[in-house]
Amino acid sequence: MSEKRLEGLDLNLLLALHWLLAERNVTAAANRLGLSQPAASRALSRLRDIFEDPLLVKSGAVMTPTPFAESMQPALAHAIERCRDVLRLTEKFDPSTEQGSFRIACVDYTGALVASAWLNSVAKEAPGIDLDIVSLTISAARDLVSGKIDLVIMPEVRVLDLPPTLDIDQFVSKPVMATRYKTAIRKGHPLSGQNLTMKRFCDYDHILVTPDGAKTGIVDMELAKLEMSRRIAFRTSTFLLALSILQKTDCLLTAPEGLLALDENNIEVFEPPLPVPGFQMYASWHPNWTHDERHRWVREKLYHGCDMVAAIDRVAAA
Repeated sequence: MSEKRLEGLDLNLLLALHWLLAERNVTAAANRLGLSQPAASRALSRLRDIFEDPLLVKSGAVMTPTPFAESMQPALAHAIERCRDVLRLTEKFDPSTEQGSFRIACVDYTGALVASAWLNSVAKEAPGIDLDIVSLTISAARDLVSGKIDLVIMPEVRVLDLPPTLDIDQFVSKPVMATRYKTAIRKGHPLSGQNLTMKRFCDYDHILVTPDGAKTGIVDMELAKLEMSRRIAFRTSTFLLALSILQKTDCLLTAPEGLLALDENNIEVFEPPLPVPGFQMYASWHPNWTHDERHRWVREKLYHGCDMVAAIDRVAAA
C-alpha cells in the first residue's frame, strides 16, 4: 500500500483486520473490538475493497484466511504491537503492580512443570499477573502471531509431527530444559525391587502417550533396531491420564522423567533397559514480542524457574 493510500485510510480498520485474522470469526472479532457484529462485518467488507482480496472465506463453520491474508498477518501483528508500544511509552513496567495474564501453550505434564516454575519465580514478584495454561495445538502458532498466546513450550522439532505448511523457523526459540526418558511401574508391581531386564521389559504390557495419535513411539523405534517389540495395551493423548492408568494396571510407562517426578511417591522408576534418546524442551515466541519489556521479564523469570524445577526433578530421580 502506498503512503498516499495510508494517509487516507481509517487506521481502525487495520486493528479490525488484526482481530478478524486472529479470531477467524466475525462475532469473536467484534467482541475484541467492542463493536457490534454488523459493524465488524462492515469493516471486513471495507477491507476487502481496500485490499481487493476476500481476506476471509467461509469454510463450513469457520472462516479461512486467503493466502494473501496469511502472508500479511505477521507484519500486521507487528504493526499493532508497535502501536501498543507508543501507548506504553509513558508507562514503566513494574512487576509488583502489573495486572493481566500471561498465556502459555504446552502439553499437560509440561504445564504442571511450568506452573511450579511460575510459583517459584514470576508469582513471587508479580502477584497480579495470572498464568493461563492452554493445550498445545498447531493453531497455537497462529495465536503466537496475534498475541492470543504469549509463549509456547514444546519439544524440539525432531520429535514433533508438524504439517509442512507450518514454518517453525519464523519464531524465536530458546532451550529451557533437557528431558530424559525413564521407565515406571506402580508401587506393589510384580517387578518391584527387581532389575528391569530387556526380557521383563518386553514381557509386560505398556502405556504409550501419543498426543498426535501415533500407534508407536520412540521406544518402539529403538526396539525395532534390536529386532524386538513390545505390546502397547493403552494409548492416551495426555501424560497425566497415563499416570492414572499406571496406578491401576501392571503396565510399564516409559516417559519424560519430569512427568514421573509428579507422582514419585506412588511409583518406582528405572532406567530403561535400552538407550532411549532424550530431547530438549524449547520456549518459543513470535519476534514481535522479543523486545516487549513485560514479555521479556516473564520469559527470563520462567527460564530461572524451569532451571529450579529441573534441578529438583534430577535430585528426585537420583
